[in-house]
Amino acid sequence: MISKKGDVHVLKEFQQAFPSPNGAFDLAYHEQRWEDMMSQSGVEMSDRRYEMKAYGYLKLDKVKEAKEAAAHIQSQDLNQKIETYEKTKKDIEETKKQVEEENKKDKKDENKIKSLTDQQKKQEEALKNL
Repeated sequence: MISKKGDVHVLKEFQQAFPSPNGAFDLAYHEQRWEDMMSQSGVEMSDRRYEMKAYGYLKLDKVKEAKEAAAHIQSQDLNQKIETYEKTKKDIEETKKQVEEENKKDKKDENKIKSLTDQQKKQEEALKNL
């Protein structure tokens, strides 16, 4: 219930007073400590926690695991995030290849390289903000 309200300070205090795997999982999620979140065992998985877990896997760049966690629940929003993540990762790879190809040319187009590099930075930022 505390986790649902989103008050991380109260959750942290409660977890210190009454430690539990559920509290540790929820707190790690809210503090964006993805590895800590995934290492918790004995967590009672609800639909919300499966969604949190899938999101954590995306942040760790583990798409397969994110899909497996998402399969436990019916969330169109979560499935859309996973698809967007995959598409953005693919776009970043394509942009990197274009930059590499342009850098290999004898007559480099510096404006094109700068444009592609800026595009890549925007794609990477979009991935972080997903």
